[in-house]
Amino acid sequence: MLIKIKWTLVYVTLSLAVVGVYSDTTVTIYPQWLAQGGSVRYDSNRWNKHNSLDHQDVITKCRNLRTDAGRWNNNGLRYQLFADWPEDPNRSGYPDPNYLKNVTKQKEVFSVYLDNINSGYENDMIMMSEGLSIYPSWMNQSEHAGQFPNNIDAAAEFMMLMVQGVYDFTNGRIPPYIEPMNEPDPKYKILNLTTAALFHKLVAEKIHSKFNMKVAGPTLDGYARNSDQHSFATWKAVANFMDITRGYIDVFSFHSYNALIVSGKSHKFTGMNEARLVAFVDLVESYAYQTTGKLIPLVISEYGRGKVEGISKTDPSPIVDFATIYHANAHRFTHLGLREYIDRSVAFLIARVGYPFNNWSLFTRQGQPNSVVDVYKFWYKFNSDYSFIRTTSQYDEKQRIVSPLAMSSTRNNETVILLHSYSQKSQNVKLDFKDDWIKPTTGEATCVTIKDDWYPVITFNVTFDIQKTQGIVDLPPEATCHFTFKTPSDQLPKVTLNETTYYGSDILIPVKGNIAMTVISLPKAQYESARLRVAASWPDNEINIVSYITFNNHRLDSYYQLFDANMIKSTTYWEVWEFVVPTSLFVSGANQVQVYFSNNMTGGHVSSVALVTAELASSDFK
Repeated sequence: MLIKIKWTLVYVTLSLAVVGVYSDTTVTIYPQWLAQGGSVRYDSNRWNKHNSLDHQDVITKCRNLRTDAGRWNNNGLRYQLFADWPEDPNRSGYPDPNYLKNVTKQKEVFSVYLDNINSGYENDMIMMSEGLSIYPSWMNQSEHAGQFPNNIDAAAEFMMLMVQGVYDFTNGRIPPYIEPMNEPDPKYKILNLTTAALFHKLVAEKIHSKFNMKVAGPTLDGYARNSDQHSFATWKAVANFMDITRGYIDVFSFHSYNALIVSGKSHKFTGMNEARLVAFVDLVESYAYQTTGKLIPLVISEYGRGKVEGISKTDPSPIVDFATIYHANAHRFTHLGLREYIDRSVAFLIARVGYPFNNWSLFTRQGQPNSVVDVYKFWYKFNSDYSFIRTTSQYDEKQRIVSPLAMSSTRNNETVILLHSYSQKSQNVKLDFKDDWIKPTTGEATCVTIKDDWYPVITFNVTFDIQKTQGIVDLPPEATCHFTFKTPSDQLPKVTLNETTYYGSDILIPVKGNIAMTVISLPKAQYESARLRVAASWPDNEINIVSYITFNNHRLDSYYQLFDANMIKSTTYWEVWEFVVPTSLFVSGANQVQVYFSNNMTGGHVSSVALVTAELASSDFK
């Protein structure tokens, strides 16, 4: 379907390049397509969805932004579906299997879902159930403060019968995913993660016996970003969940948020992105690889701007709007760099919602767009015509504050460099097209940034001359920008690299003195490039940093550190470093990795070591 979109352009003076100014950092763009997880193309169905079903009168408005509902929230709770469900007269303690065969009841509960999937888009819906405080009073819930049945199998039966109802009402068009329980970790005093794991296992057994549907869990909240707390005691509960559900659940799901902290006329961001998000992903995948020999697909079913401190999170506020836009973009940059592991992600933005979620709403009650629609305006141009290109950040032994991506389109004959800034100062960024594979002169820039009085502003297609500035562009404070350069088809990349990650044989490696060691096993192959990620955690009363690593006894000290937004509020540091590794150092089989810190530690761990390798892929690789 071809949809024309009409936006009101806001023109703001935007300095895109400054003659004679040195660069703060360099981004190198290579003449190589970059595949991760078996695909080189940008797939908007994986990345452009928002939370909650859309009512019919806003579906078209969302479609005009190229975003669709990606998560069907609060099933079992909505319309008191489970609470009103009668007991099976033939099976004490279980739900009546005939209750949801009533077509009138099916229409009441499932018609909005049908409206969404009938609107002409690819159905990638995640069906979510709250899991707690939704069950009928006739069930014995005494062991869980009256909020979850003592009979876990009966609770799982509700989930299976609900999916059966959707299947019957839609003639088999069920969502591809189900999350049986939303954020169980904050309710650990009522329901521990072991019980939640047994529930997921039983749901998976029942669902898989009847339906082609992926079961996702545990849909973590704080346990994800705080897994390293108390010497990884929190993580051990997560690992136990993975042990119990191994071979049953199909997808590991969690949530990822950053917060806004306001003090007077200043603001700060804190939370999971960037370092803790990558560290947690690597910990989950490393443990999955260690215990099963393969990676587990990830779903991030909520992400973006979380809580607000210092001002109201519900009152209309330009800085809250900006934070909502900023974090949605920042997290997506990280997700797109982790495409090998992340199956899909869904921003916590809702098409139209009132208090207390109004500042996450794309549209007002009257259907007018709120400023947070700028998230989808920024990404609007990208679709499957665009494929990823390899980039590297500057290995300058510093914390990286500019995150890069690059894509090109053979249909549109253009190359697009995307940059996100974690800095509250402007950044002069040198764009280095390796070996001058293209030599752009002019381009067009689209940026989302913050202006006077904290208002978010988006500017579209501002023309600039990069030749005059010797390849330097000016990235405004806390901006997300994409810079587009026309590129003749014969200058686009001719080769494709496919990245594959190999994890160290150990996780949670104690730092002894100032050294931690592991082994990475590699198959025999022709590797073109490689980078090594090291994630480490230690108490915040110790000061430390990774100084260098050795790879098969060869010292490597060319690295950068991922941006850590969690330093503002945390009892630990959980940091990530990325080193460049010459492939000439590789041996087939065991490769020895040693991590050296600047100071001795008393309570630190290297949580994971990940070697991301790249090999040449076939020319028809998609």
